[in-house]
Amino acid sequence: CLSGSQKHENQWWQWSQDIIPALLKPYMCYLEASQSLCMAVDPPVIHQCCTCTVYPGLEDIEISYCACTPAPICLMGHGLYASSPVVPTLAVDLHVLEFVKKLFVWLTPNTTAWCEALESFLDGQGYRL
Repeated sequence: CLSGSQKHENQWWQWSQDIIPALLKPYMCYLEASQSLCMAVDPPVIHQCCTCTVYPGLEDIEISYCACTPAPICLMGHGLYASSPVVPTLAVDLHVLEFVKKLFVWLTPNTTAWCEALESFLDGQGYRL
């Protein structure tokens, strides 16, 4: 049985060595197709359930993926960033991530209130950070 720190280390390794490098090409393709997130991109038909944080709210989206193409890669093709390298149950729209990136650039150094609000909101949606 793996300890909590071993699980975190394994997850970090999978993200840093497998998933993130594999996401670069789909991410760049999505940016090109969406004209740097300015245009909507119609995703192909998809078939496995994942809750996605999209602008303006949460929605369940069906995606399909196989062992040869991990779920985070398929989600990136839809403009979504997965919460987990294996069987993600939550994904975030790249537009939302862009907003949060800009928000953090302009926030004062004390972000406790914003983080507490986000954690409370996600907790109310049934997610734990």
